[in-house]
Amino acid sequence: MKKVLLAGVPKSPNLGDGLIAYTLNRIIAMRGKHQVIHFDLLDGRCDQSMPIYSARGGLHYAIAGAPAAKSAQAASAPALKLNSAGSSKKMTPDALRRLKAYWLHRSKNEKLNGELRKAVSESEAVFIGGGHLLIDTYWTFPLAVRRVAEEAKRQGKPLHILLVGARGPWSAQAKRWLLGVCRYAASIAVRDEDSRRFLLQLDPKLESKTVTLADPALFTPEAFGLTEASAGAERPGKRKIGLGIMDPHEMNRHCELRWEREDCADWWAAAAKEALAAGHEVSLFTNGAASDNAFVEQFVKPRLKGVPGVEMTPYPTTVEQLVGTIAACHTVIAQRLHACIPSLAMGKPTYGLIWDRKLENIFADLGMSSQLIDFRKSRQQLAAAVEGRMADSAEAINDKKLQLYEHIGRILP
Repeated sequence: MKKVLLAGVPKSPNLGDGLIAYTLNRIIAMRGKHQVIHFDLLDGRCDQSMPIYSARGGLHYAIAGAPAAKSAQAASAPALKLNSAGSSKKMTPDALRRLKAYWLHRSKNEKLNGELRKAVSESEAVFIGGGHLLIDTYWTFPLAVRRVAEEAKRQGKPLHILLVGARGPWSAQAKRWLLGVCRYAASIAVRDEDSRRFLLQLDPKLESKTVTLADPALFTPEAFGLTEASAGAERPGKRKIGLGIMDPHEMNRHCELRWEREDCADWWAAAAKEALAAGHEVSLFTNGAASDNAFVEQFVKPRLKGVPGVEMTPYPTTVEQLVGTIAACHTVIAQRLHACIPSLAMGKPTYGLIWDRKLENIFADLGMSSQLIDFRKSRQQLAAAVEGRMADSAEAINDKKLQLYEHIGRILP
């Protein structure tokens, strides 16, 4: 059995990153007998089991590990902590933030370098992805990505950058590191056209090996043994409307839009009440990020306390819990990309709230721009979402999945 190393952020508290690891596992398994070695860019080799589903259905494990690790993860309490809304972070000079990231990176050398050296030596190819990794988070990701690429190069192993997002600005040093990684890579697959344009503006010579492909979470049904939901453009009767909520302060890091927490909580409460008024049930959920959980707990729940028909879904601590929550809904209205994509993949009416360009680009790429909701405008789109109306995206989704499946087949050893 051939082994490949997949370096990403599967241990991120935002379970969307874990979902990427699960679905990439599944796609690789569909292409033949390969073992995936998972390596978290910031935490090292993943020793816990990574459950995926076989083509026949039924759970098996892509990585050997102690069952106790999974049980501990499943039993862990969800984190609740709001991101700081103060000015202290803004007052910290960028140079100091970069120095902090550099010394944190250096402090992990002894642990991570040894694990990485062994993992690369066991593998026939090295993949970096997916997720929003080609960004300059005050050197955190540039240093971590460079670490993996340099070890692959040192051992003469082929490197493929797989299904990542890329966004500026990059500092001068981060640009040298990340472009060095891109130039060594045998192939680069980004998940939206903005990312591709950004890379080619920095180095036009990357064009011949850079492609735009879909997010692997489109393979959620295959990864978890689910069939596409029967939900379509028209579904009569009472339905469960899933509201996937994000702390609006996350927008400060990724876009120019701003949404105050009080106003955002009012919007979600009004959305829930509109769904209830139409005769449906409501399920509030998050992707597991601590700040999202805390925002729902402190701002949204009090507005809907005691309202009949509103389910306060437990905050997920595992990818399985997140997927299960989405699967139980008939319609999903969400802001996080990896709440929207699994829902789309299951054939459910899905609406995304605008905030990050990657979400808008992916909806547009699937011919679903009409399914985007602008929270600043009227609630007509919200009413359409509650009614379960949806653009037909099945053909576009299947085409994107085929392109992704074929690309991974080409780069596997």
